[in-house]
Amino acid sequence: MIYWDNNATTPLLPQVAEAMQPFWTEQFFNPSAAYPQAKAVRRAVERAREQVAALIGADPAEVFFTSGGTESTNTALAQFSSVLALATDHPATLRCVESRGSLCPVQSSGEADLHAWSELLPRHGGASFALANHETGVIQPVAKLCAAAEQAGVRVHIDAVQAAGKISLNLHELPAVDYASVSAHKLHGPKGVGALFVRTGAPMRPLLLGGGQEDTRRSGTLNVPGIVGFGAAAELALQQMEQTARAARHREIFLSALQQAGISAVQNGAGAPRLPHVLNLRVPGCTAESLSLLLEPAGFICAAGSACTSASPHPSHVLLAMGLSPTETRESLRLSWSRFTTDDECAAASELFIACVQKLQSVQSHLTGKVDVYIPK
Repeated sequence: MIYWDNNATTPLLPQVAEAMQPFWTEQFFNPSAAYPQAKAVRRAVERAREQVAALIGADPAEVFFTSGGTESTNTALAQFSSVLALATDHPATLRCVESRGSLCPVQSSGEADLHAWSELLPRHGGASFALANHETGVIQPVAKLCAAAEQAGVRVHIDAVQAAGKISLNLHELPAVDYASVSAHKLHGPKGVGALFVRTGAPMRPLLLGGGQEDTRRSGTLNVPGIVGFGAAAELALQQMEQTARAARHREIFLSALQQAGISAVQNGAGAPRLPHVLNLRVPGCTAESLSLLLEPAGFICAAGSACTSASPHPSHVLLAMGLSPTETRESLRLSWSRFTTDDECAAASELFIACVQKLQSVQSHLTGKVDVYIPK
């Protein structure tokens, strides 16, 4: 199998699974208890907190653990009376903005419209944007967006779920950022665990109330195996950041192979900086759904849109916001590999992709129009 849907989730690393294992069995104790065995588990949680903090350039005391990126983002945005977000942001942000905020448009590259951002900021109690987009990998001009927010006196939340572990991140160098969301399963950690950065001194009203765990910021018994796994994955990602940066070469290898095969393809977001491991691609005349249905039986797994919205019949809100037509959005596939992808795997992926495109194109003509692939359930 060629798995190129790492923006949806990443496979758990063996080292991470090994680090987690004792906390399901012999070290099962509740870290909030007072006896020595529980205190040992608590130390493991605090070690993980240090590892996650190091990945994002924060102090350990500024990090608390959650059930994932969605909870972290929801908690952060609950601190704002109203929210300005980007039209291309993740649904975890957009659903919070629906009733108490507004959306800033983006350029055709996927980058924020800085003029509109600056104009809209003073009307809101807070601002939020995804540092790197979940569908296109487009990296926002974070310094400019934060500078405008600081000038307007508006606190900022960054959705760093896709960016953490993929690009260098130091939140202490971004003074306007008071909150940031991260998630373990996007960087080869376990599902169901994330973290929220809250800058020292920033307001923090807990979303979950109860026993007062996590220094009263998030109640509920801690998911110790998940937290330990998150810490291990964060440390490995930080150590292998250079390896991740080199993943951009696979985009060039893949595109070069398509060009040599005579396949015309368009990169969505090509005019902006992007995560090194993401390619949002469309082949005019070929629907993403049809290509996926040909690729999957051949062992090539990728995505038409994001995993969070794959069941939706509607075209991608991200690509529509960038100015693509509904037809163009339905032709767009997201390919996202990992830092462990090899040149050989990239060559095999391009070979399969080319074969499937050519097969689809071979049965299409100006007489038939587009052909959709249908596989009965």
